[in-house]
Amino acid sequence: MRVDEYFERQYLTAGNTYDNFIFENCPDEFLGFAKKALSKKGEDTSPCVVSIDREQEKLLEKTLGSFTEDFQRQVLARDFVTASVVDRLLQYTDREPELKDFVGKQIGAFMQGDSERVRGMHGESLIPYDVSRLARRIGKIEVDFILDGTQNKFLQQAINIFISSREPYSVKIFTNNESLPTYYDTSGNLIECPHDYMRRDVNEFISGMSINKEK
Repeated sequence: MRVDEYFERQYLTAGNTYDNFIFENCPDEFLGFAKKALSKKGEDTSPCVVSIDREQEKLLEKTLGSFTEDFQRQVLARDFVTASVVDRLLQYTDREPELKDFVGKQIGAFMQGDSERVRGMHGESLIPYDVSRLARRIGKIEVDFILDGTQNKFLQQAINIFISSREPYSVKIFTNNESLPTYYDTSGNLIECPHDYMRRDVNEFISGMSINKEK
């Protein structure tokens, strides 16, 4: 697979974007390439790359399915996504050992289907605003989501909060789906192009590879 040098430099190098971007219909092979490229620390930017595939999403769905109300699922999906972002962000500091332990256990509870523990940890959960708070300690960051075949609307709504909140860092979403499962966030806000994010067709910038495999 060959990726256009301009595209790689502009969109797959930490610190080179300032707006939010959504890249849909990404070939499967490209997702792996993007994850590897984006994980490299930039000149002055610490990348936070959160990768979620369909198998992980199924585990999350099993946990969320233990709760009967949509609002519960929305709030808990937000807990999971925020914990996942914070967990990746904490690799850049050793000043928050207790927080690192908490979010690690929280993610584990979601993946293990421990709904009672998930419920019990909610009161101490972080919210997307806390990412900005941590960033002020760490320095310039960007947040990148690599979504491989994800389908759950509650998960996507929680991710979309990072687009709709217009925080002072770039957020990029890469998905191999033709579109996102939803363009609403947890609060019911619609994320729109170009007001909240920009679109780019990655297929115009890559060559020498096969098309997506069937899911």
